[in-house]
Amino acid sequence: TGCIYEYDAEHKLGSGVGFTEEDAPNFHGSFYSHTKGMVEDLMKNYDNVLILRVRMPISDDLCPRNFITKISKYERVVNIPNSMTVLYDLLPISLVMAERGLKGVYNFTNPGVISHNEVLDLYKQYIDPEF
Repeated sequence: TGCIYEYDAEHKLGSGVGFTEEDAPNFHGSFYSHTKGMVEDLMKNYDNVLILRVRMPISDDLCPRNFITKISKYERVVNIPNSMTVLYDLLPISLVMAERGLKGVYNFTNPGVISHNEVLDLYKQYIDPEF
């Protein structure tokens, strides 16, 4: 989640084995990913921090920052299954977590994975048949 993991020997593509909150980041292929992992390590030292690892946020309003809206405008997409965060499902949970004073790191994604191509197929099926 959060551009900090990539498939490896323990988490093979298609195996169904996901990453847990305790797994150390293993992707350092971009400045963003590298610094995200570093900052998270620093933040874990505080006992009053809640870290929600959001991945490719999807909203139901198709706003410009929505993952689906973004990739529908790309000429090419990477077809690798990935975790997603459906905001309609998870944002209410984040409020409850904050109200209860939960702390720590949470992979804040919906169960399972889906590829960019599968997302675009669903976009074509439900939103824009001319896509």
